Amino acid sequence: MQIRKLETKDAPLFEQLRLQALKQVPEAFAASYEEEVKETIDFFESKLSNGEAFYGLFKKEDQLVGIISLSRSKLLKMQHKAAIGSVFIAEEARGQGLGKKLFIYVMKEAQAQGIEQLQLVVAAQNKKAKQLYESLGFQVYGFEKRALKINEKYVDEEYMMKIL
Repeated sequence: MQIRKLETKDAPLFEQLRLQALKQVPEAFAASYEEEVKETIDFFESKLSNGEAFYGLFKKEDQLVGIISLSRSKLLKMQHKAAIGSVFIAEEARGQGLGKKLFIYVMKEAQAQGIEQLQLVVAAQNKKAKQLYESLGFQVYGFEKRALKINEKYVDEEYMMKIL
Protein backbone atom coordinates (compact mmCIF):
# COMPACT_ATOMS: atom_id res chain seq x y z
CA MET A 1 0.00 0.00 0.00
CA GLN A 2 1.43 3.36 -1.02
CA ILE A 3 0.05 6.90 -0.83
CA ARG A 4 1.61 9.64 -2.91
CA LYS A 5 0.86 12.80 -4.84
CA LEU A 6 -0.36 11.98 -8.33
CA GLU A 7 1.66 13.17 -11.31
CA THR A 8 0.71 13.61 -14.96
CA LYS A 9 2.12 10.14 -15.70
CA ASP A 10 -0.67 8.78 -13.45
CA ALA A 11 -3.40 10.33 -15.64
CA PRO A 12 -4.63 7.06 -17.20
CA LEU A 13 -5.12 5.42 -13.77
CA PHE A 14 -6.61 8.64 -12.39
CA GLU A 15 -9.04 8.91 -15.32
CA GLN A 16 -10.20 5.33 -14.82
CA LEU A 17 -10.83 5.71 -11.06
CA ARG A 18 -12.37 9.19 -11.35
CA LEU A 19 -14.84 8.06 -14.00
CA GLN A 20 -15.71 5.05 -11.83
CA ALA A 21 -16.31 7.43 -8.90
CA LEU A 22 -18.47 9.82 -10.92
CA LYS A 23 -20.58 6.92 -12.20
CA GLN A 24 -20.97 5.05 -8.89
CA VAL A 25 -21.59 7.97 -6.52
CA PRO A 26 -22.76 10.96 -8.59
CA GLU A 27 -24.11 12.68 -5.45
CA ALA A 28 -20.56 12.93 -4.07
CA PHE A 29 -19.24 15.12 -6.89
CA ALA A 30 -20.26 18.40 -8.49
CA ALA A 31 -18.76 17.14 -11.77
CA SER A 32 -20.68 14.51 -13.70
CA TYR A 33 -19.72 11.31 -15.46
CA GLU A 34 -21.53 12.50 -18.60
CA GLU A 35 -19.25 15.55 -18.79
CA GLU A 36 -15.92 13.93 -17.99
CA VAL A 37 -16.30 10.68 -19.96
CA LYS A 38 -16.08 12.81 -23.14
CA GLU A 39 -12.75 14.35 -22.12
CA THR A 40 -9.34 13.39 -23.50
CA ILE A 41 -6.37 12.27 -21.43
CA ASP A 42 -5.09 15.88 -21.65
CA PHE A 43 -8.00 16.96 -19.44
CA PHE A 44 -7.02 14.50 -16.71
CA GLU A 45 -3.33 15.40 -17.03
CA SER A 46 -4.22 19.07 -16.57
CA LYS A 47 -6.27 18.26 -13.44
CA LEU A 48 -3.12 16.70 -11.98
CA SER A 49 -0.93 19.70 -12.79
CA ASN A 50 -3.13 22.79 -12.34
CA GLY A 51 -2.35 23.59 -8.70
CA GLU A 52 -4.95 21.39 -7.03
CA ALA A 53 -3.04 18.46 -5.56
CA PHE A 54 -4.48 14.98 -5.99
CA TYR A 55 -3.18 12.14 -3.84
CA GLY A 56 -3.58 8.50 -4.70
CA LEU A 57 -3.73 5.31 -2.70
CA PHE A 58 -2.12 2.46 -4.60
CA LYS A 59 -2.66 -1.20 -3.75
CA LYS A 60 0.12 -1.99 -6.25
CA GLU A 61 2.13 0.47 -8.36
CA ASP A 62 -0.34 0.05 -11.22
CA GLN A 63 -3.53 -0.26 -9.14
CA LEU A 64 -4.99 3.05 -7.95
CA VAL A 65 -7.80 2.36 -5.46
CA GLY A 66 -8.27 5.72 -3.74
CA ILE A 67 -8.10 9.44 -4.50
CA ILE A 68 -8.42 12.68 -2.59
CA SER A 69 -7.68 16.30 -3.52
CA LEU A 70 -6.26 19.19 -1.53
CA SER A 71 -6.79 22.68 -2.88
CA ARG A 72 -5.28 25.72 -1.22
CA SER A 73 -6.44 29.21 -2.02
CA LYS A 74 -4.05 31.48 -3.88
CA LEU A 75 -5.55 34.52 -2.12
CA LEU A 76 -3.24 35.79 0.60
CA LYS A 77 -5.97 36.21 3.22
CA MET A 78 -7.21 32.65 2.66
CA GLN A 79 -3.95 30.73 2.42
CA HIS A 80 -4.35 29.43 5.96
CA LYS A 81 -7.07 27.06 4.75
CA ALA A 82 -7.59 24.44 2.08
CA ALA A 83 -10.44 22.39 0.69
CA ILE A 84 -10.52 18.62 0.53
CA GLY A 85 -12.49 17.10 -2.32
CA SER A 86 -12.81 14.28 -4.84
CA VAL A 87 -12.68 11.65 -2.09
CA PHE A 88 -13.24 8.13 -3.39
CA ILE A 89 -12.22 4.60 -2.46
CA ALA A 90 -12.85 1.86 -5.03
CA GLU A 91 -15.52 -0.62 -3.98
CA GLU A 92 -13.08 -3.55 -3.76
CA ALA A 93 -10.90 -1.59 -1.30
CA ARG A 94 -13.63 -0.37 1.06
CA GLY A 95 -14.06 -1.50 4.65
CA GLN A 96 -10.31 -1.74 5.29
CA GLY A 97 -9.71 1.68 6.85
CA LEU A 98 -8.03 2.95 3.68
CA GLY A 99 -10.15 6.11 3.46
CA LYS A 100 -9.02 7.05 6.95
CA LYS A 101 -5.36 6.36 6.06
CA LEU A 102 -5.67 8.54 2.97
CA PHE A 103 -7.28 11.36 4.98
CA ILE A 104 -4.62 11.20 7.71
CA TYR A 105 -1.88 11.34 5.07
CA VAL A 106 -3.41 14.42 3.43
CA MET A 107 -3.98 16.15 6.78
CA LYS A 108 -0.27 15.69 7.57
CA GLU A 109 0.64 17.02 4.12
CA ALA A 110 -1.59 20.05 4.75
CA GLN A 111 0.06 20.73 8.12
CA ALA A 112 3.52 20.42 6.53
CA GLN A 113 2.45 23.11 4.03
CA GLY A 114 1.40 25.44 6.85
CA ILE A 115 -2.31 24.96 6.30
CA GLU A 116 -4.23 25.59 9.52
CA GLN A 117 -7.79 24.66 8.55
CA LEU A 118 -9.42 22.12 6.25
CA GLN A 119 -12.90 22.31 4.74
CA LEU A 120 -14.98 19.79 2.83
CA VAL A 121 -18.47 19.25 1.51
CA VAL A 122 -20.41 16.00 1.92
CA ALA A 123 -23.82 14.83 0.74
CA ALA A 124 -26.07 15.10 3.79
CA GLN A 125 -27.37 11.53 3.36
CA ASN A 126 -23.85 10.00 3.12
CA LYS A 127 -23.73 8.66 6.68
CA LYS A 128 -20.55 6.56 6.26
CA ALA A 129 -18.53 9.48 4.92
CA LYS A 130 -19.85 11.81 7.64
CA GLN A 131 -18.93 9.26 10.33
CA LEU A 132 -15.39 9.07 8.96
CA TYR A 133 -15.03 12.85 8.80
CA GLU A 134 -16.40 13.29 12.33
CA SER A 135 -14.04 10.60 13.64
CA LEU A 136 -11.19 12.68 12.22
CA GLY A 137 -12.39 15.81 14.03
CA PHE A 138 -14.38 17.55 11.29
CA GLN A 139 -17.46 19.50 12.41
CA VAL A 140 -20.49 20.69 10.46
CA TYR A 141 -20.63 24.47 10.03
CA GLY A 142 -23.18 24.82 7.26
CA PHE A 143 -25.94 23.19 5.27
CA GLU A 144 -27.09 23.77 1.70
CA LYS A 145 -30.48 22.48 0.67
CA ARG A 146 -30.75 21.32 -2.95
CA ALA A 147 -27.03 21.83 -3.62
CA LEU A 148 -26.98 19.38 -6.54
CA LYS A 149 -29.67 18.21 -8.94
CA ILE A 150 -29.21 14.76 -10.44
CA ASN A 151 -31.91 13.33 -12.69
CA GLU A 152 -34.63 15.51 -11.18
CA LYS A 153 -33.59 14.60 -7.60
CA TYR A 154 -31.95 17.06 -5.25
CA VAL A 155 -28.98 16.40 -2.98
CA ASP A 156 -28.50 18.43 0.19
CA GLU A 157 -24.92 19.06 1.30
CA GLU A 158 -23.22 19.72 4.61
CA TYR A 159 -20.12 21.87 4.94
CA MET A 160 -17.55 20.59 7.42
CA MET A 161 -14.25 21.95 8.74
CA LYS A 162 -11.38 21.05 11.01
CA ILE A 163 -8.74 23.24 12.58
CA LEU A 164 -5.37 21.49 12.37
